[in-house]
Parts: sequence; C-alpha cells; structure tokens
Amino acid sequence: MSGERSPSLSQRLALAVLPPLLGLAVRALASTWRVRLAVPPRSHPRSGDAPLVYAMWHECVVTVVAQWRDHPIQGLASQSFDGALISKTLRHLGYPEASRGSSSRGGAGALRSHVQALQEGRHVVVTVDGPRGPAYQAKPGVLSMARDSGRPVVAVACACDARWRLKSWDRTLLPPPFAKVVFALSEPLALGALAPQEGMLELQKALSAVQGQANQLLSQWAKPTVLE
Repeated sequence: MSGERSPSLSQRLALAVLPPLLGLAVRALASTWRVRLAVPPRSHPRSGDAPLVYAMWHECVVTVVAQWRDHPIQGLASQSFDGALISKTLRHLGYPEASRGSSSRGGAGALRSHVQALQEGRHVVVTVDGPRGPAYQAKPGVLSMARDSGRPVVAVACACDARWRLKSWDRTLLPPPFAKVVFALSEPLALGALAPQEGMLELQKALSAVQGQANQLLSQWAKPTVLE
C-alpha cells in the first residue's frame, strides 16, 4: 500500500507461514466449544436479508471471529504488519478480504471500504471501542458507516464459563477447549437515522442488553439440575 514500508524478509516469511497455521488452530479450538446462540432470525449472517453492520466490544473479537468463520462478514485490520497478519488469517478462516485501516491511520479509507462492502451485499463487523480503547467506550465510526450505507446495526456479545485473557489493552477473551460459550445478537437497529448523540446512547444500550442476555443464558446453562 502507498506509504507503507515493504515487509522485511522475516515478516514476509511470517505472512506466508503463520496465517494458515493460525487458521487451523482457531478452527480446531472453536470446534471443541459447546455453543448456544440467541440470534433473532433477521440478525443471522446467513438469513438472506440485506447486509448488516455487526458491532461488538474489542474483547470479543477472537471469540466471535472463531465462531462465525466461513460466513460472508468483512472485517477490519490495521495497516501495520500485525494487521496484515490478521487480514491473511481471516482469509484462512473463510472471511472476505478485510478492510485495512484504523482510527489512527487509514481510517477514512477503511470506512469507505466497509460502506462499499455493504453496498455490494456483504456484512461488515466493527469493534466499536477499537483499535486501542478505552475499553467499553464506543466510537462514532459505526454510526457514520450505518448512516452512509443506510444499513442497520446489530449489537453482538459473548460470554463463556471458562476463559483465558490475553495481555492486551482490552484483555481479549479467549475460551479454552471445551468451554461453554454463548453468543447473543440484537435485532437490527436503524441507528444511522438518529442524531449522533442519540445513536451513541442507543448503541451503548444495545451492547449492554445483549451482554446481559449472554451472561444470563450462560448462568442458566451452568446451573446444576435439581432432581425432585
């Protein structure tokens, strides 16, 4: 890309070798999870309806990417080497080519790429507090995307009974093998039609609601059966 440094030999080797291995590892891990879904029919990525903007907190990114592999959802990766590694790994997980950019570099181009994907019939996903936080504080980019594309937003959350946490700013969640994992999605929300402040408030409320739903379903699932 214009303005990007050419990758070093070691980086080119890593980009050739690591993505297929990471893709296989993620597929193997996710195949062991015991999963329950709370997904309204119109919000499912294979519903056949018009494309959607999926919005979630950054801590859920690995769990959601692992679960929804091989679905027509376009992700977002930065223009750094790490972003290139993520983008190539997403391809090995069956996702479309990722948009490239972040709030600090190439963000406008990434926004245009996501809007174009929606216009071409692909879903997109956005971590609304990414790429660097603060955690659980949504940024307005997702509302701009919804407004420019005219597409609704679906809030996404996950919960699991056992977890690893990565040493990142958001302490990214990673369920271990055989974990119980719950995913909850909202109904499609017409946030792009709202005033910016109102749209942000409704997005935060939707994310909080689906997280509460996921936590409740997990709690009920983990509850021991009482025999009368």
